[in-house]
Amino acid sequence: MLILILFIMVVWTTPGFAEVPASNDQEMAPPERVRIYRNPEERREAGLGKQITEWLKFGGVVELEKEWKKNIIKGKNDLENTDPELAIELGFEVDYHDWLEAEVLFAIEENGRRHYQELDEGLVGVNLDELGIKIGRLYVPFGAYFSHFVTGPLLEFGQTRGDAVLMDYTFTDSVELAAYMFNSKVDRRENHNEIDWGVNLEYVSKDESIRMGVGYLSDLAESQDELLLDFNNNFLRRVPAWNAYVLIGMTSLEVTAEILRAAHTFKEFPKNANQPFAYNLELAYFPTQSIQVATRIEHSEELMDEPKWQYGISGTWALWENMTVSADYLYGRYKNKFVFDDFDNAQTAHHFIALQLTWGF
Repeated sequence: MLILILFIMVVWTTPGFAEVPASNDQEMAPPERVRIYRNPEERREAGLGKQITEWLKFGGVVELEKEWKKNIIKGKNDLENTDPELAIELGFEVDYHDWLEAEVLFAIEENGRRHYQELDEGLVGVNLDELGIKIGRLYVPFGAYFSHFVTGPLLEFGQTRGDAVLMDYTFTDSVELAAYMFNSKVDRRENHNEIDWGVNLEYVSKDESIRMGVGYLSDLAESQDELLLDFNNNFLRRVPAWNAYVLIGMTSLEVTAEILRAAHTFKEFPKNANQPFAYNLELAYFPTQSIQVATRIEHSEELMDEPKWQYGISGTWALWENMTVSADYLYGRYKNKFVFDDFDNAQTAHHFIALQLTWGF
């Protein structure tokens, strides 16, 4: 199966790409600059670059990643040396007469211990001037999750996907209001027909150098992290969440900031970890057309098993026109007696390194 996929990728790879494949969001920077994807949405759409017909695109992204993590537990070191992970996303996109769109994205992952493949997104959309409607399996617009690192920010615990209906309307070409509903995976014990919902308001400047937004989600337990999986996805009450983000781009610099917080406490969790909250600040610098250097500072409270503070540096280099290599280093410090190993020893800190080779086609 993997051999067939790699053969297809070689056939469809086209020499002469001007930069790393990018989504529309990446046009915010000068087009000659090469960078890693700044959020999960860009990563999912990055490979849609091969025009098969006037209305159909095909493409994909291949990522080979290796991670090392050294946990500091009561002065001792515990090294986690995970197997390399191969991730492939293949996508088809239909754009018919500017009013009808459809998208199908498949995700495949292999790390030596497990292998899975799934339909990541599959949707149909209609665009009528400023009004847009989408229906299908999609990531709802709750949070942007900006990051210039291989490793996603701690606040990615809010990323949410569902079988949804989404409607958005654009005002004055700069402000977009989106509202959505989706089938719940987490319900009350006596009711398995729940519907969740959310709203998002976003502003994008005319030159796309500034982007900011706020969002609200009716139940944080619906996120991809499956926060209530150990409770059979049954909740005692819904826990809403809110999110805010901003991106400011300049010629050779880019600053992003984002915050996400649960609005209430989870009654299922212990008192010191029942209202998760996190924020992430990043500064990216582009010294040349093919190099990106980024720094990160992030903080979390009551986010189970995660550090209180984490900061580090990342670099990305475009080896060729559609291939990049990236490296992260992150140092995290934990709240006292908040995270424990299998022998009830408290973890105090960690060192984390990630390497990634990315190929878009």
